[in-house]
Amino acid sequence: MGVGKLSLKLIGTHAIISIVEFFLMIPLMGLWQDNEIYQWIVGLLLIFILWFIIYSDIVYISQKDIKRDLFWKPKGFLIGLLASIPALILYILAIIIEAKIDYSEIALRIWLAPYTKFFMTFKDKMPYIAIIPIIILPILSGLSYLDGPRRRNRILDAIKESDAKRAEKSKVDR
Repeated sequence: MGVGKLSLKLIGTHAIISIVEFFLMIPLMGLWQDNEIYQWIVGLLLIFILWFIIYSDIVYISQKDIKRDLFWKPKGFLIGLLASIPALILYILAIIIEAKIDYSEIALRIWLAPYTKFFMTFKDKMPYIAIIPIIILPILSGLSYLDGPRRRNRILDAIKESDAKRAEKSKVDR
């Protein structure tokens, strides 16, 4: 699969996770509204879920590329960079548009829903602080893609170890 299609897949994954976490956030954060520690734990958990899904998705792509001999180190960073374009456009619009009701900032907050706790904490710095998660996406996807060969080697080593144990066990059974 090309970088463009993989970027679209990552955008779709991000959109689905953002929507799901947006609707999960309302009951979870509303549970104990006055407990700031609980709010941060839920916020960090939602970010971790997003990062874990992106990591596993990109590592899977990387392992498939290794099998097909298509592995290219910068590919993960490019996938993340292209996938961050919608958030970057919303970010630029949120900075440019100065309206009483800034719909672009609302759309940016929904798109980056897993980071809502940070946005609520630093609301006086919005929309400028939103650049941090936008920058993190290409870095996360690039490092995840680079981790694919290590994960593949661990799987192959586990298979070899299992085969060796099976061969040793069959010698004992004779």
